Amino acid sequence: MSKVNISLTDEILEQIDKTREKRQLTRSEFFRRASELYLMVLEEERREEEKKAGIEEAIRIQDKVRQRVGSWDALAELRKWRELRR
Repeated sequence: MSKVNISLTDEILEQIDKTREKRQLTRSEFFRRASELYLMVLEEERREEEKKAGIEEAIRIQDKVRQRVGSWDALAELRKWRELRR
């Protein structure tokens, strides 16, 4: 396992120490858990951005289809074909 040095303000370190003592954690375990949690948050943000980009692309595609199709009423067309099958 690697070791790292970090610089923190005294106020932040005091808050960390109070919290980790309540949770009965070492500083190393506190920072390990905090780092893992932060990485999970970043991964979730990345997934959300990909999802948003996918939705935006789908909207662009739908807009292009609407422009090409014009005033064609898809619902009316479906109803017509449904009626013909009865």
